[in-house]
Amino acid sequence: MKALPKLPAPFLLLLLLHILFLVLSLLPLKAASSPAAQAEALIAWKSSFSSPPPPSLDTWAHANLKNLCNWTAISCNPITKTVSQIDLSNLNISATLTQFNFTPFSNLTHFNLNANNFSGPVPSAIGTLSKLKTLDLGNNLFTQEIPEEIGVLTNVDYLSFFNNNLSGSIPYQLSNLQKVQFLLLGANYLETPDWSKFTSMPLLQYLDIYLNNLDSNFPDKFVSGCKNLTFLDLSQNSLTGEIPESAFTNLGKLEYLNLTNNQFQGALPAGFLKLKHLHLALNRFSGPIPVGIGLVSGLQRIDLLTNSLEGEIPSSMGQLRELQYLDLRNNSLNSSIPFELGFCTNLTYLALASNFLTGELPLSLSGLTNIVELGLSGNLLSGPIPPSLLSNWTEMVSLQLQNNSFSGSIPPEIGLLTKLSVLYLYQNKFTSSIPSEIGNLKDIADLDLSGNQLSGPIPMTMWSLTNLQSLQLFSNNLIGTIPTEIGNMVSLATFDVNTNELEGELPKNISLLTNLQTFSVFTNKLSGGIPSDFGKYSPGLAYAPANAFAWNPGLCGALEGLTACSSSGKKSNTNTNKILIGVFVPVCGLLLIAAAIALILIFRKKPKPLDVETKKLAFTMRVTDKSDVYSFGVVALEIVMGRHPGQMLESLSESSKTLKGDAELLLKDVLDQRLEPPTSELAEAVAFVVTLALACARAHPELRPTMRHVAQELSARTLPYLSEPFSALTINKLTGHKK
Repeated sequence: MKALPKLPAPFLLLLLLHILFLVLSLLPLKAASSPAAQAEALIAWKSSFSSPPPPSLDTWAHANLKNLCNWTAISCNPITKTVSQIDLSNLNISATLTQFNFTPFSNLTHFNLNANNFSGPVPSAIGTLSKLKTLDLGNNLFTQEIPEEIGVLTNVDYLSFFNNNLSGSIPYQLSNLQKVQFLLLGANYLETPDWSKFTSMPLLQYLDIYLNNLDSNFPDKFVSGCKNLTFLDLSQNSLTGEIPESAFTNLGKLEYLNLTNNQFQGALPAGFLKLKHLHLALNRFSGPIPVGIGLVSGLQRIDLLTNSLEGEIPSSMGQLRELQYLDLRNNSLNSSIPFELGFCTNLTYLALASNFLTGELPLSLSGLTNIVELGLSGNLLSGPIPPSLLSNWTEMVSLQLQNNSFSGSIPPEIGLLTKLSVLYLYQNKFTSSIPSEIGNLKDIADLDLSGNQLSGPIPMTMWSLTNLQSLQLFSNNLIGTIPTEIGNMVSLATFDVNTNELEGELPKNISLLTNLQTFSVFTNKLSGGIPSDFGKYSPGLAYAPANAFAWNPGLCGALEGLTACSSSGKKSNTNTNKILIGVFVPVCGLLLIAAAIALILIFRKKPKPLDVETKKLAFTMRVTDKSDVYSFGVVALEIVMGRHPGQMLESLSESSKTLKGDAELLLKDVLDQRLEPPTSELAEAVAFVVTLALACARAHPELRPTMRHVAQELSARTLPYLSEPFSALTINKLTGHKK
């Protein structure tokens, strides 16, 4: 046997020291990772919880020290008997990670704290868990920055910081995690990083950075390099610029794209042929909807709400046979509704409101037999509603056709839509009577037929709609009475039939409508008395405003210090100085002007200032998408004029830019001549109210202000200053049309 060669003494010494170092370094690691050390660390962590631990963690105890692998939320490696997984999700724990000793858990592969109340920072020591595959800290209260040390966890394939209070820029070291398939950073306060430092993540499938403070351009270099992405959510940030073409071509596997509520502009992204969900609402995209969208055959949801899209709704959309949800509201689309849209037979939600769509409803829409919600309001659509459509829409829950030019009668087939909860046909040109079949809508909660040319009596079947919460029939030509059957409408909160031809007395049992909040019958032919206990059993109604009963020929009655009477305008408020009026206006806020300004400030016969008891002067207005700004303008004008403003509005044609006739109409001549001319601040209030009302009643819907803008104007503390004498103000000047 050959003798081993002799090694130099210094080399032997160095070799021995190295071996010794390896042995010594392994000893504490083994000790630190022992089951006993891990159990002690978990018990110590539990004792630091700021609220009592859940009972399920009672197993974490010194008495149970040798049974670690059977503790709640703990899983062990079957060979080493050391902890491999900690899953404390959904246990409502209040604690921090700064009190957790990471050292004994070097072999941990899964760490899940999702859906608790963990707070404080994410410690940099988390970087010692080098074997982690799953790290889920989502849905907690973690603060401060994401530590850079996260970047050393190179075995992680699932990483979630979703829905915390994390701040600072996203660390570029995250892109070192080349095995990550799911990365969730959404719902924090994270800021824009230097995207140029990021490298692509080839295995990344799911990227969520929704609801943060990102304000850069589209992170093209990083995102477009993640070619296996199927899910991308960058919504609710402040990202800007155009979507680069490289994103279209590189992300060929993308199925879900959500860029909602950013500031992206330019053309719509296209070419994602495997997309199922496309969410681009609340941006600044412009131009047409690409014809090629019809090639993305798997699309199920398209949401392009509130952009600047124009042109046609492409007929190629008819090829999207799996489409269930289509929202194109609040754009500038100006075509007709394409016939081919009726081929999308899986549609359950179709929203095309607030565009410039023209023409009639295509009969092909009868193919939408699964439609549940249909919204076409605020367009230029015309013609009748084809009965064959209604016959096929039996699954419909919400039908909104308001603010168009639909005409003809309301088809009796409306009664086939027995699942309807919402029916809005207001501000159209419907004529004839209300079909009795509307009484078949037993689930209807919100019915608005106002602002049409409907005639005849309110059908008796309507009074049996016990689930009805809001009934709005104002500004029609309805006749007949309000029968005692109104007492059946036990859910009724809003009842508005103003500006019709109703007559007879108010039934006494309206006092029993305990959910009532708004009750308005002004400008009819009602007579008799207002029930003395009206409002007594309706805490939401509080006090009915006097003008809710005004301008009826013989309707009179006392209401908690108010006298509502309109016989030749002879009676007014009995309580001259202390005025108590509750106004509850869920639709358009018209009584806010009527009661607050027109009837309180403007039309007072006493010259001295009113002593308004501010604590009792309550005005409540809910401004919703349903708020009808046109009706607001018309009825506000009717209140200050004492008559319907129809003839005057017809003469104020937007196209002619001037009043018809030679003489300009003076504002003072338009006001109700039974009342004293306003002066001083009251004159300013009159001019302000009429100016706002005229703007709301403009002929073209796109020129009208929003109801939210109206509410803001009304809530302003000061009135605009009159630049010329009140007696010289003309209607033309108030509309901005000067000769």
